[in-house]
Amino acid sequence: MPVGYLVPVVLISWGVGCALTTWRALGPVAAVPALLVNELPFVTAAWLVGSTSLGLADGDVRSGGGKAVLGTAVLAAAGLVVIVRRALRAHRSLGNRGPARRPWLRIVRAPFFPGRRDVVVVRDLRYGSDRRQRLDVRYRRDRPAGVPVLVHLHGGGFASGSKSREAGPLMRHLTSRRGFVCASVGYRLRPAVGLPDQLADVRAALAWVRAHAAEYGGDPSRLVLVGSSAGAYLASQAAMDGEPGVMAVIGRYGYYGQLDPRGDLPDLLLIHGDHDLLVPPGHVRDFAGLARAVSGHRVVYAELPGAHHDFDLFESIRAAAVAVAVEQFLDEVGDGWG
Repeated sequence: MPVGYLVPVVLISWGVGCALTTWRALGPVAAVPALLVNELPFVTAAWLVGSTSLGLADGDVRSGGGKAVLGTAVLAAAGLVVIVRRALRAHRSLGNRGPARRPWLRIVRAPFFPGRRDVVVVRDLRYGSDRRQRLDVRYRRDRPAGVPVLVHLHGGGFASGSKSREAGPLMRHLTSRRGFVCASVGYRLRPAVGLPDQLADVRAALAWVRAHAAEYGGDPSRLVLVGSSAGAYLASQAAMDGEPGVMAVIGRYGYYGQLDPRGDLPDLLLIHGDHDLLVPPGHVRDFAGLARAVSGHRVVYAELPGAHHDFDLFESIRAAAVAVAVEQFLDEVGDGWG
């Protein structure tokens, strides 16, 4: 049995199988490989082709076992084709207007060189005394004035996560293309603090943004709250609490707990994957229905075919489609943002 060829094929095949299914009971054993293969299919394909080429060159496929491994590799390759085709459907599922804009160079080279030369990042700015009360600010190098400000709250089940982990593709897109100022906020985590303290951190971070956004060209009266997973809960709660200047809330693979939408919520865009292993899509559909019942503003729900949790960690086909969807949604909210 060609062990050197078997190991990568087994790992890749497991990831492909997890990406194509919804094995929630397996937890991270399925969720992590599903995410990596689902959003990095070209990197995965390169690994599979490279391993197969080496196996062929070394004669590893001459035996019966080697041929079985090769057959498994072919099936994994077919699965990767299905994964890419599902990802390509994101543009239509999101209702994006016009032809799909896919930055293939960034998608293929991800996750190795994700930055953009025209985007400046200022890291670890303090909005409080705790080491987790920090935020990163992105702005375009030419620093246009009076632009909207996007504030991102990371996920992690309220107990983990990082301000630098999620929403990078979205923030780079909006900063580079539209000049948005983007602030990615860290906050204190459980079990050291509870939910009230985390909401207090969000309020403190928003106060900091309103006080300092103009230094980077931002208009603090035009805020967009973006939440990933548990961050979507925090963003939604902050909007319901009446934080000033919030024009829209964007939730991606969000968890909304027992939130009971109230008041006249700002425009709301909820994007979720139909293969999410951590937060079932039905949970988000229910929250969207409750929000529609009380809000006089738009509540838009979009479901991505084949998408799992954390679908925006890398520059990927889905991440590019989501960035365009958010851009177009915010154009409608802000009437082109003037």
